Amino acid sequence: MALVNKAVNEITLKLVYYGPGLCGKTTNLERIHGDGKLQNKGKLLSMSTETDRTLFFDFMPMELGTVRGQKIRVQLYTVPGQVFYNATRKLVLRGADGVVFVADSQPSMRESNLESLENLRENLRINRLDPAKIPIIFQLNKRDLPDVDPAEEMKAYLGTGDAPAVEASALEGRGIRETLQKAISGILQNIKNNVDISLREEAVEAPPAAEEPQPPAAPPAAAAPSAAAFRERETLSELLEQSERMIQELQAALDAARRQHARIEARLESSGSPESI
Repeated sequence: MALVNKAVNEITLKLVYYGPGLCGKTTNLERIHGDGKLQNKGKLLSMSTETDRTLFFDFMPMELGTVRGQKIRVQLYTVPGQVFYNATRKLVLRGADGVVFVADSQPSMRESNLESLENLRENLRINRLDPAKIPIIFQLNKRDLPDVDPAEEMKAYLGTGDAPAVEASALEGRGIRETLQKAISGILQNIKNNVDISLREEAVEAPPAAEEPQPPAAPPAAAAPSAAAFRERETLSELLEQSERMIQELQAALDAARRQHARIEARLESSGSPESI
């Protein structure tokens, strides 16, 4: 997302170059950074992997003027094209304001182009960016090679629709500046029109209202006890009283036996011999 720095009166735009491995993303940024006409640019930073590089630099295109009275700073990034660097691609894509999709024009790269394009859309969604609203500029690169796919055919299978598609040769420096200008223009147009490129959650149907719980049914009234039940209860009460009396009698007998046992032990201790008992 565009970042506003009120302290220096700047608005920063993030533009990411995306595409399959070795399609020309790195060459694009190197050519842009090496353009002598490009003023107020930062240092070209590179993070190398075994087979690819992630590049970054920023610049201030003075010819674009200001947006809402603020100067414009553009950050350019490339992502590694190899499939096993997808985590890095997702990270670099975070907070992007626009994307340049660099497609390789060679017929053998058609499947790789489509896989990378689908991966771009998936990673945009993961980063909560709407693929239908964020500006995506298509660059049909390597037009200097023989036997490349026709531009119209590439637009058809890539499904570019109304999005700009620029024929280019990054190696020769053709179409690079035009691609960059169209990408920045698309981002600024979104800002001026207050287009929110954030991906919103789809509306979820409200669950059906839960039925109001009914109070539990009252337990059935107990039937009046019969005469037989009264007689049975009286009998049980009598048995309970008898049991309690028996327990009391047994307790008294046990206490008497303990007293007798204590007296015998005392007599044994005093006499020292069992014969004197």
